[in-house]
Amino acid sequence: MNDRTKNRNSPLMTEVWAEELGKLIHSTHAPIWNASIGDRIEKEDFDFVQSFKKSLYHSKENQNYLDKNGAIQFLRKNQFHSSFFRTQLEGLSPDDDYASIPFTTREDLQTKITEIIPSDMDLTRMVVNPTSGTTGLPILAPNHPRAVGCYVPLIEWTVERYGVVPKHNPKSTFAIQLCYQEKTIVYATNHSLAGGAKFAKINLHPLAWKNPNDIEKFIKECSPQILTGDPYALEMAMKMGLDYKPEVIHSTALELTTSLRERLKKHFQCPVINFYSLNETGPIAYACQANPDWMHILPHDIYVEIVSNETGEVESTGNVGEIVVTGGRNPYLPLLRYKTGDRGELHYGVCTCGDHFPRLRLLSGRKPVYFTKPNEETVNPIDVARILRRNPHIYQFQVEQFTKRNFICRVSASSEFSELTYISGTSGSTTQGNTLQIQLQLELESLFGFGSEVQIDTKFQLDGKKQIAFINSYLERSEKTQ
Repeated sequence: MNDRTKNRNSPLMTEVWAEELGKLIHSTHAPIWNASIGDRIEKEDFDFVQSFKKSLYHSKENQNYLDKNGAIQFLRKNQFHSSFFRTQLEGLSPDDDYASIPFTTREDLQTKITEIIPSDMDLTRMVVNPTSGTTGLPILAPNHPRAVGCYVPLIEWTVERYGVVPKHNPKSTFAIQLCYQEKTIVYATNHSLAGGAKFAKINLHPLAWKNPNDIEKFIKECSPQILTGDPYALEMAMKMGLDYKPEVIHSTALELTTSLRERLKKHFQCPVINFYSLNETGPIAYACQANPDWMHILPHDIYVEIVSNETGEVESTGNVGEIVVTGGRNPYLPLLRYKTGDRGELHYGVCTCGDHFPRLRLLSGRKPVYFTKPNEETVNPIDVARILRRNPHIYQFQVEQFTKRNFICRVSASSEFSELTYISGTSGSTTQGNTLQIQLQLELESLFGFGSEVQIDTKFQLDGKKQIAFINSYLERSEKTQ
């Protein structure tokens, strides 16, 4: 990325923005950039997000969150444009039979996405990002730049609640996203919706830098207001001894435990905001200031229900069930009672923090799972997923570490991958095996390090539920005995 004009992916970018971004990209302490990304915001998108921001702030000020009546209006509007909505609502009255409307599942998003997308939508602006979540099979969730752009006012509203005033200035860096993976995209850009303020995604892994000693120097040079990332990356930054004090930390994607939140808060000496968001839904909730173990529903345009896993009926306040979302602002993916696969409980009423939107408590959410090499180095499960998801023969998977050296990779795969074949040896002997399985085994053992042993199991039991992709029963046992 020697030509900074490559980053002019937004029609709204100015020369001043490009100049400031160029300074960041060409810093002597910069990481090894491997991608050029812009927000793709056009004038109509900018106006849309500004209107959304105005509605969000007005709704928060007046405590007007989306209720069931608002959800009914949303689905009535979409049933004229989405064949999936028409099918789900066939023979039902939204007003009288709302609780009987079938749920949208992850499988629906995987197999019926062309029916869900409204038929009159212009597809030329579509952006597709596969989920990385906790299941083996990703969802290719379509999105629109303006819907992605709405993350900016949603995030800004949460940090303002914690006393941070966002700087809409191309000389400032609004946020740096931290990752810790062997391979991931690394880039820097300007945000059209934040006055050209800079944003960067960096990888803390030593291989992502010309000199690993540059990591802290680069972050301090950028001086971001916010550090964001999943708990895994934030914990690694803390363990590396990163000496930087942002104004706030935004933790997302995985469950942030109380103990890790307190440790991060103490190390970085700033507030830590837990942020609940899914690729399919966008932001859902953020940590309450008064009681951070609870979260408040964040957007004003989603309706959240808690439903029983056993009966499918809506649970009353205070009861635990699956989190279901209706609404949103993604024109390519209107949500109709979408089952997230996450569990929690919902409470209504006044909160001492001043945000009176419903309170959500996540239960056993998407906990970060780490793998360890025999030499005790840490392996990010995202690197495991990268290997498995690029394999065209594998449909779903689950990887478990059960001893210090032993792993098992359970897969639902093609017959070509699953069937045993006879493999000829150098001495003329033959053994039963499968070259595709052996290749995968060797690739995973290379990732897990010298001395690791990976067993491939092709009989992964699928029951239609949200599968846990990563398990470390070895560490779980070790923690229980400590």
